[in-house]
Formats: sequence, structure tokens, C-alpha cells
Amino acid sequence: MIPRIAQGHVVSCQYWDGTCKTIANPQQSKTVGKFYYSVVPGSKLTGKMIHRSISSPLAAILVNKYSPRKAQAAYLALWLGSGKNSIPIVSDPANAFNDAWATEHFSAPPVIKAYTQEGINAIKKNFEVVSPPIYLTGYLEFQDALGKNLSEAYVGQLPAKDVLKRTEDEWNNIVRRIGRSKLKKDLESYKAVMPRRDVPA
Repeated sequence: MIPRIAQGHVVSCQYWDGTCKTIANPQQSKTVGKFYYSVVPGSKLTGKMIHRSISSPLAAILVNKYSPRKAQAAYLALWLGSGKNSIPIVSDPANAFNDAWATEHFSAPPVIKAYTQEGINAIKKNFEVVSPPIYLTGYLEFQDALGKNLSEAYVGQLPAKDVLKRTEDEWNNIVRRIGRSKLKKDLESYKAVMPRRDVPA
């Protein structure tokens, strides 16, 4: 989708923050200065307007548990992930994969130049209503089971009426393996970091 946006084939979209850098880069985009950035569209639930964005990291720095230098790798990950040291990564105009996220990014001139002030302002507003990534033990297993069953139904290998039952059975197996008490604790910590605001200030 990013190349289609940059080449002017898209009128409007909801997409990753890093897209701002591609749109603002004259070497990559025919749409420089032609996009308006804003908060994600809202909807009314029981008559109340709610805007809800999502934080969905696509990349992470991982430390291999078999590494003979786990401590050094962990310190490098912490160093790269700090606000100050991640500015060159986040502001890189060609690699739009790393979105602005740290407080330091929103006032750093290289980041503002890469994203435009309007883009940075919109990202800050969206952060006020952003739901955190789902850090739930077994999350990927739950997601994979649902995705597999939906895909099989989509191509006709599984009757649509069986998707929910099969997914429920597979999810129950995952819950039994992980343990209800562990998942309840995970869910409590996840709920604790949910946004308190429905509409940005």
C-alpha cells in the first residue's frame, strides 16, 4: 500500500505512521505536501464518540537464548531502543519501517524533518487514544488458530458453520496448556495499560 500512496493512487487511508516519511520524501513520493494527517476516524458506541488507534509493532530486537553473549546483546537492544539513540533510526527517510514512538522523537529536528510537523502532531494525538499491543501468553497461537480456520473456510476447505466451533476448541486447548490463572494475570496487566481517553484532548 505504501508505494500506491506515494505514487498518488490513494485518496485516503489509515496506515502505519512511518508512511509519513515516504510521503514527505521527494525521492520516493509524488504526493509531497498533498496529504493531511489526523486522528483515526471515530465511531459512536451507545451514542458516545470513541476514537481508538492501535499500537502494533512489526519489528522487535530479540536476544537469542543460546547466545554466549546474552547480556551484551540485551544491553545493545536497550541502547538502540532508547529515545536518544533511536532518533537516527526513526528519522531515516528511506526506511519507513520504524515509527516515532518515544517522547524524544516528537521534539527531535531530524524526526520532525522526516515526518513533517503535521505528521508528528497527528501521531502524538493518536497516542492519546492508542491501545497497546496485546502481550498475552499464547497470543500468536490464538491468532494463528483463528487465521488458519478463517483461511480454510475462505478457500472452501472448511464449512463456514464449523469455523467458530473449531476455533473455540483449539482456543480451549491453548488455554488449558497455558493455564487460566496465568492468562487472567496477563489480561489484568493488559487492561491496566489501556487508554483512559476516548477522544484526544
